[in-house]
Amino acid sequence: MHIDLEQRDAHQAGITVRHSRVCILGAGIAGLVLATELAAAGVEVTLLEAGGLELEERSQSLYEAEMPHTRHTGTIEGRFRTYGGSSTRWGGQLLSYPEDILHPVPGSPSHAWPLQGTDLQPYYERVLRLFHVPDLPFDAGLLPALGQPPVDLGEGIALRFSKWSPFARRNLAQTIGKQCLSNTKIHLYTHANVAALEGKDGQIRRVKVLDYIRREFYFSADQFVVCCGTVDSARLLLLSPDVPNPHGQTGLGFSDHISLHAAEVPQAARPTLQRLLGPFFADGVAYTPKLEATSELQREAGLLAVMAHFTIEEPEDSGIGAIRNLLTSLQRRQLKTALTQNLLPMLRGLPDVVRFAWLLKVRKRRLISSRATVRLNVDLEQDPNSTNRVLLSDATDALGLRKAVVQWHVNDIERETVRRFVPILRERLRAAGFPAFHWNEPITSAEAIPLADPYPPLGGLRMGTDPTQSVVDTQLRVHRTENLYVASCAVFPSGGSSNPTFTMMALTMRLAEHLRTTLQA
Repeated sequence: MHIDLEQRDAHQAGITVRHSRVCILGAGIAGLVLATELAAAGVEVTLLEAGGLELEERSQSLYEAEMPHTRHTGTIEGRFRTYGGSSTRWGGQLLSYPEDILHPVPGSPSHAWPLQGTDLQPYYERVLRLFHVPDLPFDAGLLPALGQPPVDLGEGIALRFSKWSPFARRNLAQTIGKQCLSNTKIHLYTHANVAALEGKDGQIRRVKVLDYIRREFYFSADQFVVCCGTVDSARLLLLSPDVPNPHGQTGLGFSDHISLHAAEVPQAARPTLQRLLGPFFADGVAYTPKLEATSELQREAGLLAVMAHFTIEEPEDSGIGAIRNLLTSLQRRQLKTALTQNLLPMLRGLPDVVRFAWLLKVRKRRLISSRATVRLNVDLEQDPNSTNRVLLSDATDALGLRKAVVQWHVNDIERETVRRFVPILRERLRAAGFPAFHWNEPITSAEAIPLADPYPPLGGLRMGTDPTQSVVDTQLRVHRTENLYVASCAVFPSGGSSNPTFTMMALTMRLAEHLRTTLQA
């Protein structure tokens, strides 16, 4: 059932207080996954979405935040306040966190997680099934599984592969989101901006919600789960004085993965790259290589978790560029744009379109056209010990709520990780037989290395067993609060070298199982 709080009769319908077993705050990736899992177990769910069923400028404007240090692009550009959340724009990358990311070797500057790989593995498998992605290896074992020859990148560099969900499965509003709209166990309220969590004695009793003309609504539940994304999850807990924060941990440890262009791959090197490392396709799923520093190399060279990957950028006016734009427009539910802006470039680039389709079908490879720009990028986690954090401003937004302050910067250990890793990677690629790349020179001064945030951000409500150093426990329950949980990248203790969305969904699946058990007790 769907109720828009801005409908004229919504307030008159008596929605002053509604009670359910579980109240989920946010209908993005985590919220939709959690609602679907709970409803399938017969649990009645209230699902609150601050935006509407479609993206709206006034909703997006509420993401404005103060940034007193370096501008953090992902705070504004990486978030989408709408049904389906960031899945409406998500690239669909799925890459698990291996054991050495969860538990780095002693001497590594990375932080350990309070979980084991076995705690996440069954939920990774369930997420793969959700996106119709085969359970093939993420590591170099993928190559023989796809009938490809092995590749040895030398000591210190591990080869892993991201899996990319088919475009038709990426936007969860179009898949499980449709199921939620028709599920009698799920009550969806849109234009429902959560203003505060209210309660006492270590228990949340209700949430206060505002529509866009500041009318107040209240929702109570047995259990509450914050699924508002990294920045807004931390902001909401800071806006809620009834949520304990005795050790001042709320908002600390905010971070992102940071990135730079390390090299450009010239035409002469591309056949070798395609032959040895793909990208490969199987059953509608793309597999792209990641060249990761092993935990031993991290310890020896003093590196944070870091990896390199290849990007392929086709010109917008090319046939292949038009194919991608067409699929992206369909993911965003922009059918008119898909048809009017992409069909003509596809027809003009028909030879490349035909070659693209043939390679995909017969050779299980992606075509890289002669006009494409191919780069080698380096991505790394941020130092969890940094002073980056989310705070509250004295300024307020259009709803009268205090804005977020995102205190973010890149520090010396992150720049030093790049400066040390790139020469090692360059030598390993040369030794493996790759033709020379055009490296960005010189990367000799840590201060001179330009780094940017690729988003999504993470941290700010870190998971841990010590309440003096964390905000949530290993079940994602907020310390000292009986019935409040967080399903968000905000709970990550560290970033690893992988995109966090896959692991966040696995944690959400795990939380759903915990809540089902708790509610049945």
